[in-house]
This record gives sequence, C-alpha cells and structure tokens, in this order.
Amino acid sequence: MKTGDLISFKPIDFGNEDWSNPCIVMSQYDSPNEGLWSVWCDGIFCVIDDTNYEILYLTSSVREVLNEAG
Repeated sequence: MKTGDLISFKPIDFGNEDWSNPCIVMSQYDSPNEGLWSVWCDGIFCVIDDTNYEILYLTSSVREVLNEAG
C-alpha cells in the first residue's frame, strides 16, 4: 500500500457486503513493522492495518501513474 492509493477495506472474515466506500491512503504510521495506515474515508480519518483487514486496490497512487507515463 502507498500514500495516494484509492482502496476499499473490510475486516477479515466479514461478508462481501461489508467493504468500505472508496478511501484514499493518507500515510503510514511511524512503526512500519506494525502495518498501520491512516485512510480518509467518508469524511473521517480511519486507521487500518495489513493484518486484520482485507484491502482492495481501486487505483494506484498518482506518483506511480506519473512515473509509468514517463
């Protein structure tokens, strides 16, 4: 996951109807081994992690798209 990615998330083992609305990844917390991320979703900041949530990537970060364009 990278800052600027557009994602959707849900806790592991929740149903397919439990995916979040699209969210923008804002930043990773200072403890990278923890896998904690701040995301902007529905007008609030949420904290998710790589271990307890399923992540669906909707788009790549803007920086990645610009780098691929040349």
